[in-house]
Amino acid sequence: MTEFPMLTIRAAEPGDAEALAEIGNLPGVRHGTLRMPYDSRSRVERRLAASGSNHFLVGVIDAGDGLKTVVAEGGLIPGQRRRSHVGEVFLIVHDDHVGRGYGAAILQALIDIADNWLGLRRLELDVNVDNLAAIRLYQRHGFEIEGTRRGDALRGGVLIDSHVMGRLRDAPGRTPS
Repeated sequence: MTEFPMLTIRAAEPGDAEALAEIGNLPGVRHGTLRMPYDSRSRVERRLAASGSNHFLVGVIDAGDGLKTVVAEGGLIPGQRRRSHVGEVFLIVHDDHVGRGYGAAILQALIDIADNWLGLRRLELDVNVDNLAAIRLYQRHGFEIEGTRRGDALRGGVLIDSHVMGRLRDAPGRTPS
């Protein structure tokens, strides 16, 4: 487990499904991401159970009286075959906990897995062009806007644009024999 001020980062577990479904259905999360509304606990459970080589992390805070609350989720989905050097990243933060550094902490943990444990050379993600806080967060962690998809997603009956962002790094070093 990784500690961040008042935050514990750990692997997502099946017992987190209800909290993750709740977070995914919050208005701010739906507005700022490409998620569909009305995600169910059972659908999140299936995603977590079928994770395979994917890495899903949650950020948990102590809400007092020993009660732990999930406030963020991030994921790293490694590519396959000729894209095995690539990982897709996603990140969501509970509407009531935005701006506290929780997203940055989970993103840093995902980057650590990608760089230091999987040796991925490229990370990529999609972000709505009007999600300026997320764009700034990704840029602080080395992601660059590589392109814009016009009319990419339908949100509230209106087509919106999204940016494709990527982060490239050199191949991992090798310890001399």
